[in-house]
Amino acid sequence: MNKIIVTIALIFSFSEMSVAQRGMLENHIGARFGLGSGVTFQHRFTDEECIELIALGRNGGLNFTALYEWHNVFFNVRSIRWYMGAGGHAGVYSARAKNFENEIGNTITLGVDGILGLEYFFHAMPLQISIDWKPAFNLVSSGQKFNEWDNGAMSVRYRF
Repeated sequence: MNKIIVTIALIFSFSEMSVAQRGMLENHIGARFGLGSGVTFQHRFTDEECIELIALGRNGGLNFTALYEWHNVFFNVRSIRWYMGAGGHAGVYSARAKNFENEIGNTITLGVDGILGLEYFFHAMPLQISIDWKPAFNLVSSGQKFNEWDNGAMSVRYRF
């Protein structure tokens, strides 16, 4: 009998700890559609701060970006938030890669990124939609230098 009570108490305490640790933490995963399309993942530390990881293809290359973002309520509307952030990226481009009809060639890039956008949370379902502008500046490039000032996109994410 004591073993059953201890087992139930342990199960209850672990389930309560997982709820308490979860708190306001949320994860979002989805697709990013724009000039550079791919996948996006967000992990929220608080309602105001999160990290976003993006993997996207553009100009015949593959780019990985990590951003730290700050989110704020937009005009006291609970479902809409504006956000900004900064981070970095690493990219790999093939020999056939082009940027505005200019050959990029085999290139590896490292650089900094910024982001500015709006997001909307559906309360009836675990869905989030965002629109953003994410300029990228290459600091290191093994081939032709180019930057991506025009990288805007719409993202649709599932919240879990």
